[in-house]
Amino acid sequence: MYDHATSGKPRLAEPLAAVLGHQLSPQARRFATEYADFLIRVDFKDIADHPQEFIRSAEAHCSSDGVRHTIWLDKESSDFEALVMHQAMRGILMEEGFPRTTSPATPALDARLFYLASLLSCAVIDPIIDIRLMESGYGVYDREILTRRTMEKVWLDARAGTPKPYGFLFCKWTLLTVLLKLDPTFKGETVNLLHALIHKKFLEPWELADRFSKFMLNKGFRQPYSALIALLHLRSALKLEDKVSILDAEGTRY
Repeated sequence: MYDHATSGKPRLAEPLAAVLGHQLSPQARRFATEYADFLIRVDFKDIADHPQEFIRSAEAHCSSDGVRHTIWLDKESSDFEALVMHQAMRGILMEEGFPRTTSPATPALDARLFYLASLLSCAVIDPIIDIRLMESGYGVYDREILTRRTMEKVWLDARAGTPKPYGFLFCKWTLLTVLLKLDPTFKGETVNLLHALIHKKFLEPWELADRFSKFMLNKGFRQPYSALIALLHLRSALKLEDKVSILDAEGTRY
C-alpha cells in the first residue's frame, strides 16, 4: 500500500449514482447497490492529485488504512466505470482477507521496485477480480485496448535486448504473462498475437510464466490462502524475496 485518506463521511442515503462527476450506467449502479455496504467506506479521488508521481501515471490505484479505502481514478479514462468496479473489487477482496504486496524501498528511491511489487499482486489478484466481475455480469476494462497497449510495451522494452535473468524487464514480462494466462477474460486472436510476440521477444520470461500459470491453474489460486501461496511461489521464482514483501490478512509479513 502507498498511502491512504480518511474522511469520516456518513453512510450513503442512496446507492452511488456518480463518481468524480461521471454519472454511472445502470450496470454500474447495480454494482453500487450490490456492494453499497463496502462503498460507504470509500473515498474517490482524482489520480492526478496523488502525491506519488509514478502512481499519477497510472489509470487507477486503491489504498486503505484498514477502515476506509481510497480509490484514485483517471477521470479522463475511456473506460472509467470499469476502473471504478475493478478497484472497488480490489478493496472488497482485501476485506475478505486476500493478501497484498509492498516494497521496503521508498517510491522516491526506487519506483521500479514499487512497480514490481504492485505487478506481483496484480498477476494473481487481478484475474480473481476479473473472474468475479464477469461471473456477476459486470464489465471489465476493454481487452482490445489493454492488449494493444501491452503490445506497444513489448516493442518498446525489446529495444533493450534480451533481459538480464531476474532483472527488472525479466520480472516485468514474467508477471504480465502470468496475468494474461491466469485471467480468462483475455482471449481472442489479438491476445494470441500478444502471446506470440512476448514468446518471440522475451522467451525465458514467457516460459517461466507458462510453467507457473499451468501449475496455479491446476492447484487453484482463488481463495485467500491459495492466493497467498501463489504469490509466495511467484515471488520466489523471480528471486524477489528481499525486494517485495507479502502481507496476509492479519498483517503478517512474509
